[in-house]
Amino acid sequence: MKRLKMCRVAACLGLAVTSMMLLTSSASASAPRPNILLLLADDLGFSDLGCFGGEVETPSIDRLAAEGLRFSHFRATPMCVTSRIALLAGMPMHRAGAHQYSHALPLPILMKHAGYRTMMTGKWHAGSPDPRSRHLFDRSFGFLSGMTDSFVGADDWFLDDKPFCDFDADFYSTHAFADKSIEFMKEAQGIGQPFFMYVAFNAPHHPCQAPEATVRKYTRRYLDGYQAIREQRHQRQIESGLVDPDWPVASLGNEVRDWSQLTTHRREVEAGRMAAYAAAVDEVDASVGKILDFLRDSELDQNTLVLFLSDNGGDYSNGAIDRDEDQVPWKAGHNPSSSNGWAAAKATPFRFYKHACHEGGIAVPMVVRWPDGIKRPAGETVDQAASITDLYPTFLDLAGIDYPSDFAGHSNRLLTGSTLAPLFHPDGWRSPLPLFEHYSFSRCWIEEEWKVVSLYGGPWRLYDLSQDRGETRDLSDEHPERLTAMVNAWSQFAFESDVPDAGAIASNRQPGWGWHRLKMSCPSLVSVTPDNGSVTESTTVTMRMVFDLPIDFLNTESKTIEVFSVSDESTPVWQADPDENHPSQGSRVLDLGPLPKLEANQQYYVRCSAGWIKVGGRPMGTLNDGAYWWRFRTPPK
Repeated sequence: MKRLKMCRVAACLGLAVTSMMLLTSSASASAPRPNILLLLADDLGFSDLGCFGGEVETPSIDRLAAEGLRFSHFRATPMCVTSRIALLAGMPMHRAGAHQYSHALPLPILMKHAGYRTMMTGKWHAGSPDPRSRHLFDRSFGFLSGMTDSFVGADDWFLDDKPFCDFDADFYSTHAFADKSIEFMKEAQGIGQPFFMYVAFNAPHHPCQAPEATVRKYTRRYLDGYQAIREQRHQRQIESGLVDPDWPVASLGNEVRDWSQLTTHRREVEAGRMAAYAAAVDEVDASVGKILDFLRDSELDQNTLVLFLSDNGGDYSNGAIDRDEDQVPWKAGHNPSSSNGWAAAKATPFRFYKHACHEGGIAVPMVVRWPDGIKRPAGETVDQAASITDLYPTFLDLAGIDYPSDFAGHSNRLLTGSTLAPLFHPDGWRSPLPLFEHYSFSRCWIEEEWKVVSLYGGPWRLYDLSQDRGETRDLSDEHPERLTAMVNAWSQFAFESDVPDAGAIASNRQPGWGWHRLKMSCPSLVSVTPDNGSVTESTTVTMRMVFDLPIDFLNTESKTIEVFSVSDESTPVWQADPDENHPSQGSRVLDLGPLPKLEANQQYYVRCSAGWIKVGGRPMGTLNDGAYWWRFRTPPK
């Protein structure tokens, strides 16, 4: 049945040339249509670029912003795939029909049939049809999945409709995407066609790989830690006029390891992880510079709309405390990544990171340049809100294409964004549209600078973004009517968009950040005490775990659960190896008893062996204070 549905959609997308004539409006006849170059970074945080406050060396993108416009209130979605589908469908992923575009028309099809040469390089991760289909792109090069090894690729790489496996000793994906993009644009120029060139870098998504020389540029740059970097970035943001100095800055969450309490060794490892990330960003900038140089040298830059943005907020990525130091960024097969402490720095000055609908997860850098079309002074900052779903109608507007509600027998839902073209003019304005966001365990609704947001199914929070974009003060109790109205608006849109968990009722309990990681280790986990990312009531702590299926310790010998201080990774402060004689055997509540008296104002983390407990017959996964962590802090004296 699924295969038949996919075939039906593919047939609808095999459009007749006559459709192109119906879709092209008279606007295209009045002015030259611009080439469109869309440059998308993967997991790049709001503050990583130099022009957004970062210390990473990004001169090419900084120059792009200086010659064009910088958007301070641009939002994507919390996740790679949801952003990419929203970009290509012009609406949120589920509203589009999820990975199959069953209610939407992929953007490249309209651009192609309106006379544009459509081309794509890089990471796809955006459903089916995919770039290998000539219905979407005239030329394509890249890979299909969510990540890749930057040096040796994988078996999902392609060049047009053929597999690609030419990964020689000098191959590096970021450079390869730039080179192929230039090759494709030369072809379009040679045949005199306007082009839509979509360049989707896989960097700086993990594995954070880059040439050794580039990594070594940053080796000592991050030894002061993420809080210091965050403060430096915020000051530069204020000085450049990017953020309002009166906005309260979100503080680091209790899930972030306290830099001052880390061992010297751990600080060096952490600084090295961020150096690898910075190097990957540096190489993206170098490749962007190479592409921009081609546009200038080919005299295409004046009438080419160039956009650079990220697909979601900064990533805290994977990793494991016992293996992070072994990851070599310039070697194939390694998987360097950065922790959520660095993700907090990437999200400066916002709260949380990728996967969350808080600002840290959805606010992204965005710059545009179009010398022939943008009439605002170069280097200005656009403070009006915009989102990734606005790009589709913007491109149609500039290409002179009308959006069809029905196309070759395929019914399309209306686009949810609106063109950004008015903002390219002095004093330009457009009516702000509400913004719907959803990803798995996170959701939000933004309307006229008010925002409701929920995490892990917890209570909805209300924030006034005009005064508090750092989301530091919940106004739910002060504005209950507004809260209810906005939550109802989210729910109605979610129901209409076929969001699977649209009817889920918010809980009064708010799990701490990282709860989804604990659930990945054990889907049957209901709660933990102390809560993940919490501050305990005292230094006397009792540990408890609640499950929704029976627990079993049979045949788990020598598999332990331990508690460590972040200041001493070698000696646990507590350890247990429960067996089938434990009082909790067969129950759904595991009481681990009181820990030894802990230090005040100290952070602790839990480690356990894979399979140290079975729940409903399924072994629980590992907790390693890397990708899967359970952390808590004791209160000050």
